[in-house]
Amino acid sequence: MKAVSVAVASVTLAFALTGCGLLPPAPLKPPVTATPTETSTPTPTPEPTLAARTASTPLDEWDAYLACTNLTLPFFFSETSADPAAVVYDSFGDSFVHLRPDGLYFVYSEVENGNGDPGLASYAAANCIIGGTLGVPRYELYGATARLSPGEISDAADAPLATE
Repeated sequence: MKAVSVAVASVTLAFALTGCGLLPPAPLKPPVTATPTETSTPTPTPEPTLAARTASTPLDEWDAYLACTNLTLPFFFSETSADPAAVVYDSFGDSFVHLRPDGLYFVYSEVENGNGDPGLASYAAANCIIGGTLGVPRYELYGATARLSPGEISDAADAPLATE
């Protein structure tokens, strides 16, 4: 009797396990397909137009930054190296460009200077006070300086101009 019940249990178990395969498969779900959506024709954006710039156009902050980096480049040459590509200014966005109450721009841009002593490469900055127009720029101050703290930059930005 014991052998018969083991055999029945084995057959029942085998039937139950294989019976799963005898059931019809569950209906397949239709594949999800993307439904076509209406595509709108993009409206072209007009090309930006720059206002006409003439010799009498006042320098703006971008002009002041570019003038400062051009004017100060020779200050970062050493006696043994004058490689302009070795001088890397902070980007315009990372530089401090401030319109002073007198209408001039104060520009401070830190410099990585690959000319000269490598130990001093990260200690310099360009410093300028520039204004005027495109035709007649006014360069009040330009040169190299040691890097300044944020407080020193703020103090220098609106400092009175040196009188002659």
